[in-house]
Amino acid sequence: MKPRIVTARAGQVECELHENFPLRVVGAGGRRVHCLSGVIWITAYDHPDDVFLRPGEVFVIPNDRLVLAEAVGRGRMAIDLPAAFDRGGYRGDGRVDRRGMAGLLRAARALLGLRPAPMLAE
Repeated sequence: MKPRIVTARAGQVECELHENFPLRVVGAGGRRVHCLSGVIWITAYDHPDDVFLRPGEVFVIPNDRLVLAEAVGRGRMAIDLPAAFDRGGYRGDGRVDRRGMAGLLRAARALLGLRPAPMLAE
């Protein structure tokens, strides 16, 4: 099953990942990847070792080159979005209201090369 955007919150996008379907991330140097569930396997260009994240662990992407993230089995991860997209349109609970959703999803798709899950496209 291809990676998909599950939800978007202020400054982050959450993705569901599956084994043998890597998520391609480019131009994300300095952004944090958070493992939310399962085991996330990360391979980063010019990084000496692959990284395996477990729930609660974080990896900082070392450069703007290609990064591949894949679950071992099934998992969820969150990745920080660029600060330029962390602006208005948020409710008090950190979730994005309809006004801010379009810009947030554009940022997520650009960073992750994904289309939003149907629940976010409403």
